[in-house]
Amino acid sequence: MAGNTYDPIILAFQLGVALFCANQLFLHQRNQRIYVPLALFFAAQTINFLVGIIDLLWGQYGYEVMIARWGSITLPATLAQPLLFWLYVRALTSEDGANRIAHKGWHALPLVLSLIGIPLMFMLPRSAFEQDILDFNGFSLLTQSTFIYVQVVAIVFYGQLAVYLFLTMRMMSAYRARLKDLFATTENRELSWIWWITTTVSAYLLLSVGQLGVELSGLAIPQSFLNASDLMDRLVSVAITWVIAIWGVRQQPGLMREPMNGKTFPERSEETKSKYERSALTDEHAKRIAGKIEQAMIKDLLYRDPNLSLWDLAKHIKVTSNYVSQTLNTTLRSNFFDYVNKWRIQDAVKQLHDTEETILVIAYDVGFNSRSSFYNAFKREMGTTPSALRARAS
Repeated sequence: MAGNTYDPIILAFQLGVALFCANQLFLHQRNQRIYVPLALFFAAQTINFLVGIIDLLWGQYGYEVMIARWGSITLPATLAQPLLFWLYVRALTSEDGANRIAHKGWHALPLVLSLIGIPLMFMLPRSAFEQDILDFNGFSLLTQSTFIYVQVVAIVFYGQLAVYLFLTMRMMSAYRARLKDLFATTENRELSWIWWITTTVSAYLLLSVGQLGVELSGLAIPQSFLNASDLMDRLVSVAITWVIAIWGVRQQPGLMREPMNGKTFPERSEETKSKYERSALTDEHAKRIAGKIEQAMIKDLLYRDPNLSLWDLAKHIKVTSNYVSQTLNTTLRSNFFDYVNKWRIQDAVKQLHDTEETILVIAYDVGFNSRSSFYNAFKREMGTTPSALRARAS
């Protein structure tokens, strides 16, 4: 009963958040290709929350049939959300605009399937909503078909959700790898909140499928478990809405051509669209570029710039970013992130031995912008912590 008491408040809160976020995102002047899918995602959530509130407040006062019929619009609204969130992440993690979407028909199929439910619900006689759901054989053929259709749509939704979770995780893995090709510091670009969303929804999906399997097997589920499951549903829904609202509205694309420190990068050349394809870079030329890169680190201490990017390095040594990237990968056998952080750690080790500066001061001095990133990189490179290394040297 407590859950029923607070449900309208929870839904009203989520409705307000969804409406606010949809409005803010539709008003975005820049990067509209990124934010429009998320705006539509919140618009779809708005439909679901609004119908949920109407059902809770007026569903007990003779409006059940009307709410059930008009509530059918939640089917396409629900099935659209995984697709829209995937489109948002896809645009957010692309470099110069997301590529053409392959197999558009397959992406649209669940949504089209869900739209069929709206006229079906309006075609059902009023008596269909008043019959006992267990008396399936007593239903008309149209009612039976509609009932089966709703079950099929539910199965399609779970399958669709699993597919988009997989596609999103795969996209995020490729994105993180790409970050390390372009930036020496990636903490502010890693989109950790999206990983949290996908992990949480994956766990929730597994629990839901497990519960469905238990129900279909005929095993009795304790009422206390069902109550806890309902509470978890509400909490997960609120958490997901809130996290996407907090981060999604203000999230900037991580691979944008204009970095966070305001500097402008040259446009990416066409040849980088297919990595190193038809490259004119010879081994001899690559060795010369490798020498320039090392001199930029040794002589100019370029690695100490916490916002250093591949484009900054390319501009500094007057070589195209594509050639610099190719040289790093094929000649120096490293990505940009690992290469720069190796120089930072070497400098930090020297300072740990030669100075009495605190570890945090050294971390910032060599180019790291947080204690945790310094410790992680140091442990990965040296196999020990800065404190332990300094203690052994003293």
